[in-house]
Amino acid sequence: MRMLSGGAVTPTRRDMLAAPLLTLALLSAQVAAGAAMKGLKVKVPRVAYIGDDAELECNFPGADTTSLYSIKWWRDNDQFYQYIPKHKEPKMQFNVFGIKVDPQNSTEFKVSLKDLTANSSGVFTCEVILDDNFETLRESANMTVIDPPDRNTAGKYGPSIEVEGWSGVGPLEIRDGELLEAVCVARGANPPVDLAWYFNGSKAPSELVRPQSRRWEGRNNTYTSALRLVFSADEMWDEQGRLDLKCKAVIPGIFSESASLVLHNPIRRRTQLSGLFADGSRLAASSCALAACVLSAVLLQYLPQVPLGL
Repeated sequence: MRMLSGGAVTPTRRDMLAAPLLTLALLSAQVAAGAAMKGLKVKVPRVAYIGDDAELECNFPGADTTSLYSIKWWRDNDQFYQYIPKHKEPKMQFNVFGIKVDPQNSTEFKVSLKDLTANSSGVFTCEVILDDNFETLRESANMTVIDPPDRNTAGKYGPSIEVEGWSGVGPLEIRDGELLEAVCVARGANPPVDLAWYFNGSKAPSELVRPQSRRWEGRNNTYTSALRLVFSADEMWDEQGRLDLKCKAVIPGIFSESASLVLHNPIRRRTQLSGLFADGSRLAASSCALAACVLSAVLLQYLPQVPLGL
């Protein structure tokens, strides 16, 4: 700057050049921050179970609080959490039906939800507002909270196979011509599951499967589904006299789990095993004969030769 008579101040050529450069630098910084924020990423569990906790993450390249005015979280159209770095109390949560924030484990880039319910499902949106120019960016992801089927004998959430006289653990013996009735049951699920039976990996013929039943358990707001299978395994055994039964429970696009039961046909297994032993005996006899021939040939080399004609 240059002082003129009378106190007037006029900019010098250097000042006139510096002003646009300073403005350009500020704009570049804003553009760079905005460009980084374009990589905004939201991480939300696609499926969660009732009673579980969930972590929601909102990140961008070079994430830090210096370039932020606020980060806010919404479930559908309701805001339930915000973080404003410059506030004395930066964390704030709002009452939203089905959403329970754990403030102790929530930060500017992560929100922890606890005790999920079916009402926690929805579209979760992270909204980021820049501090310099208040540019607003949003990214969303869906989370569906389900009540999976009760745990089965294998300790997994999923269906169970029930057969009269079977403990639920280990293989079950069945003979040719014997009729077997098995029920696949999935209890305590919401939404209800679809059930299907499989023989050795292939879907069971529809004529052997009874229509699926479904009962609403009003007290727990869950469903019990059952699928009955009635068949005779005469032509279904594999070479070892085995038949693998599997029942699969599915909530399309959300949940899939199965239970298995191995059937043994004792007569077919004994026949198979006896054949193996018979083959082994023949092989052992052949091996012994071959060994004897080799030994004889070796001994003949060391025996004294007797002249012919004596």
